Amino acid sequence: MKQPYLFPLALLAASLPASPAQTAQKVLDDYLRAIGGAKALSQIQTATIAGSLTEESTGQTGSYSLIAKAPNRFCLEIIAGPDREVEAYNGMSAWGQDAADGLRTLTGTAAKQAEASARYWNSRLADIKKARINLQLVGVEKVRGRDAYHVQVTLAPGLTREVFFDAGTHLIARETASAGALEFDYDDYQPVGGIQTPHRIEIRRGSHQYKVAVTRAEFNRPVEDTAFDIPHPAGAPLPDIKSLIMEVTKNQKAIDELQKQYTCRVAEEVQKVDSKGRIASTTVREYEVFNIAGDEVRHLLAKNGAPLAGDEKKKEDERFNKEFDKLEKKANAPVDPEKQAKEDAKDQAQISDFLRAVRFYNIRRERFRGHDVIAVDFGPNPDYKPKKTIENIIQKLMGVVWIDEQARDVVRLEGHFADTAKIAGGVLASIDRGSSFVFEQAKINDEVWLPRYAEFHIAARLLVIKARANEIDRYSDYKKFQTDSRIVSMKD
Repeated sequence: MKQPYLFPLALLAASLPASPAQTAQKVLDDYLRAIGGAKALSQIQTATIAGSLTEESTGQTGSYSLIAKAPNRFCLEIIAGPDREVEAYNGMSAWGQDAADGLRTLTGTAAKQAEASARYWNSRLADIKKARINLQLVGVEKVRGRDAYHVQVTLAPGLTREVFFDAGTHLIARETASAGALEFDYDDYQPVGGIQTPHRIEIRRGSHQYKVAVTRAEFNRPVEDTAFDIPHPAGAPLPDIKSLIMEVTKNQKAIDELQKQYTCRVAEEVQKVDSKGRIASTTVREYEVFNIAGDEVRHLLAKNGAPLAGDEKKKEDERFNKEFDKLEKKANAPVDPEKQAKEDAKDQAQISDFLRAVRFYNIRRERFRGHDVIAVDFGPNPDYKPKKTIENIIQKLMGVVWIDEQARDVVRLEGHFADTAKIAGGVLASIDRGSSFVFEQAKINDEVWLPRYAEFHIAARLLVIKARANEIDRYSDYKKFQTDSRIVSMKD
């Protein structure tokens, strides 16, 4: 008779419980334990990593530094010989420097990447929910000959970072950012204040490959906020920013009047986003736009590339003409001087609300789209306690505004909500932290500054309805329009 211990090993193996399936969360949990613990990571307020650097192909030497400060400031600097490359985010605006484009405030995708990098470097993946980060396990790949779990880290819609966790040590072996344009390899982990920290780094950026020997790694060393601000050279005295904003606002009222004389086309792209930040659907609409009595009226012409036709076209023409006629009557109505005075006072009060609720920082001169501009960051005024709903919303905003220095008109405005803005204590509605917008104007016919681009990324709640969406509006084909013209219902 065979003894129990002589049973086939295959049969014994089959009787053992199966290993749990690998998931992104398990990879993350293993990493957090290996690096020193989520609690220890969450207590880091500042991090400074610095070292000597050598460029592989040229042999040029220089330095590397990464400074991060919670919750959302960072500065990454690579110096090799005479070349200096910087990417930074100061909590309100992003900036960069390289040999090709020099020193400048970043905009668009580059600015979003810098803001997302700031959240990533400061979170250290210790609290992905707070940092608005989603993870997805891609698979197992080789990094420097070793198995590594490839996890895609989504920082915002369209912005991802590929992170590879060594299957043996559970520490990060590689990170790829900026759609593969920037790659870090990490090795020689050593404990610093209980946190495992890489002391050898290889960086690939474009055609360059750098080797970094870390000579200084510190956590929670005091770092001034000014360390993350864009440098600006000395020059002519800069204007008083509050007076400048008042001038811009006055000019904007004149623009509103001139804008009534123009019609244009708008291509509106709306993306609905799911709970994980992925784009669920995209709709593109094309409009003819009129400005009447200070209001923008849109006449829908096409949807997803197909012109409106039949009953849908007839219904839209009727809706548009009804709204057009209503606003035209409003525009032609006699002006009540007392009512107009109240409206002007209300506008003035809203400007004052804005100036009280925010602070302006880091005013500087730049070139933007061929114009000499004044750029200035803005953020919440911590010394002011909001008294109105509008002030409460404004005080959650931070960003940067570019103002044409000669015309005193806004060229570009970028902003985002640093915290959730609540209406009626959040009972009626709220706009989530991270919601953002961009607005640009351009000079038309050497006469008036008019909208050319608008972009919104909103996560909000209205009563019990939650919504996440992205919208981009592109304005074009401006033409003079006489408000006494009649718009007739379109026919097939």
